[in-house]
Amino acid sequence: MKKISLLLDMSVTEESAGILFALDHVKEQVEVLGISLCFGRVSLESSRRSMGGLLELLGWNTEVALGAERPWRRDYMLPVSDEDVGQAINGLQIDTDRTWPVSGEDGADFIYRKLREQGGGKILCAGCLTNLAILLERYPDAGKLIEEIIWCGGTWRHAQLQMVKDYGTFLDPEAAQYVLEQKIPLTMCPVDAGEICYVTKEEVDIHMYEKDPVLHQFNRLMKKRWCDINAELPLGQRRRHLPLQDMAAVAAAVAPELCSREMRYGEVDLEGRLTFGMLVIDINNRLNHRPEEMNIGQLVQIDREKAIRKFYMNK
Repeated sequence: MKKISLLLDMSVTEESAGILFALDHVKEQVEVLGISLCFGRVSLESSRRSMGGLLELLGWNTEVALGAERPWRRDYMLPVSDEDVGQAINGLQIDTDRTWPVSGEDGADFIYRKLREQGGGKILCAGCLTNLAILLERYPDAGKLIEEIIWCGGTWRHAQLQMVKDYGTFLDPEAAQYVLEQKIPLTMCPVDAGEICYVTKEEVDIHMYEKDPVLHQFNRLMKKRWCDINAELPLGQRRRHLPLQDMAAVAAAVAPELCSREMRYGEVDLEGRLTFGMLVIDINNRLNHRPEEMNIGQLVQIDREKAIRKFYMNK
């Protein structure tokens, strides 16, 4: 069976690290051609350290490039953390001190070369769209080489950042809008995709006593994330499910037959006050956009049980 080829463009956090573990779970079906890193809620250097530790654990010999360390157009950026995924208490036990080799190209040049070598391909983006905006501005023909962008960003509902943390858009809104304007097929896996793609405590614990080092660390990551979202609840009431935007994106990229999309129109608000920096979706098409104007394939449903078995539970 021919493997699915995929490029990753990401900032590495505890949430996005799940993408690597989920892809490793189906490594017989997927080939990750390269990984470009970008700033986000954590610094570019933090992502580099985290990625090095993760790739060493997984045993991947995947080429990595450093991309944007600040927004595409903005003169300011929000404060970022320099903590990597190996520094959190009860989190991943990986070596992030090793200096992982990186390409001499920047993120945009790296992605363009990989697309040219493969004659095109899909890009799974977990974080800001800064690297892709730079790519599309620098190489006007790059859009024709991108088969689809699967993006962890946006929301189902209109909300301020305090309610739905759509950092993928908010940290570099101009880049997100520019990418949308290029009319490249884009599947949006919104922040609140965790409402349809999640794991229960019992599902998280399926690998609790796993001796395989990768599955053991996958379980540690999932358990820590589950504990974090339940931490404010009293003991005995900690039953919240763990939302998995990251796994929803992997399913959209690797197993689209498990997912349902609806085409909608969206723009990033670059001028307003209440929703500035947010991707605003015309969910009910109240502005009467024509079908050819719909620029976002919004993930609206997923076969949760099959996705969790495929990307986490089954060995």
